[in-house]
Amino acid sequence: MALSKDSPLKNREDRNESFPVKAATTVYEGAICGLDSGYARGLVAGDQFIGHCIEQADNSAGAAAAINVECITGMYKLEVTLASVAITDVGSQAYGSADGTYTLTPGGNSYVGRVVRYVKANTCIIEFQTHSEAIS
Repeated sequence: MALSKDSPLKNREDRNESFPVKAATTVYEGAICGLDSGYARGLVAGDQFIGHCIEQADNSAGAAAAINVECITGMYKLEVTLASVAITDVGSQAYGSADGTYTLTPGGNSYVGRVVRYVKANTCIIEFQTHSEAIS
């Protein structure tokens, strides 16, 4: 239906969620997080992407699920380092290959979102989309 008056947009706030941490694992603040058999860890290529760690979760001496990690989830944007990103990569799919490494190469890596802005050499803004958002 075409608008005939202003229709203010409602800003959607970031949603944070907690996930149980894998045994003998430390998830560092700012890490890309993934799931391994249902437990959170710093992302390893191929993991389901669940968001970014807000505060370090040190479960290095604990059993699986002894603690939780809080992650930013949903759709959100962050400025990140992505080697060799170019202005022509805006719109490209972005992947995580490790807890601190982004790439434009799918090859077994974990889909994390899309490049929405080129900032400068090796720096861009990615609009992240966690799995729960991708399927809703």
